[in-house]
Amino acid sequence: MPRPRLLVLASNALLATLLLAGCDRLGAFNSLQAGDIKPAITDLSYGPDARQKMDIYLPAKLQRPAPLIIWFYGGSWDSGNKAKYAFVAKRFTDMGYAVAIPDYRLVPKVHYPAFVQDGAQAIKTARAFAQEHPADITAQKLILAGHSAGAYNAMQVVARQSFLQKVGLTRNDIAGIIGLSGPYDFYPYDVDATRNAFGDTPGAESQPVNQDLATMPPLLLITGEADHTVFPRNSIRLAKLAPKATLVKIPDMNHVGTVVALGTFLTGDARVTKPIAQFLAQNAPITLAK
Repeated sequence: MPRPRLLVLASNALLATLLLAGCDRLGAFNSLQAGDIKPAITDLSYGPDARQKMDIYLPAKLQRPAPLIIWFYGGSWDSGNKAKYAFVAKRFTDMGYAVAIPDYRLVPKVHYPAFVQDGAQAIKTARAFAQEHPADITAQKLILAGHSAGAYNAMQVVARQSFLQKVGLTRNDIAGIIGLSGPYDFYPYDVDATRNAFGDTPGAESQPVNQDLATMPPLLLITGEADHTVFPRNSIRLAKLAPKATLVKIPDMNHVGTVVALGTFLTGDARVTKPIAQFLAQNAPITLAK
């Protein structure tokens, strides 16, 4: 039986407040949601920097080999820690998917395009790992997913084709992209987070909506209509430009609500998880070996 609507709203509002309050609260939320899940592989390196490492989570053995989702977390490109997103891994591994969560270099140490270049390198390394471990992860194309700045990274690394090309990959290696509350159309840079991350980068280069989107893989764009951090127009515009985009607008959901909805204890919200499950079934179906 579905939970009462008011309970869903109250739970999401409470956890949204925790997430907005800072990383320590995010850690508490993650601990509550992730339970005892642990990565099968910790700190797999994809580059020489201390932050160029990823964790890989695997579903139960009976669910392997599993398709791979690479999750990019948000944080205005200046904060984040892969260990605090184990709750996302739990959501997807419970669905039967393997999950890679990379850290990436942050502002002010680096600026655009470094954090997107890190995404490309992480994708290359995760794909190679999958090919080397066929009993655990299938060799089919990858799903990219992310929230907020992480949704931008997941989208831009494919939209601007040079990022993948420089690591020997193409759009054809990506089965689909899931973007939660992502900024895709935010030029000119009018807040500190974008000014600090992008500096004087021309909008023609930095904005996913300004790239050649004709051959983009399938996209699932989920946005909350009460999002006043990354306005819904970002997802709406991208959905109009990308031929294979599905747009989901959720009334009364704020910016962090879309990622809070991935929690499996109290905060799970079918308005987010159901379209994700449908998208995954269509673009990265689970076909277990007999």
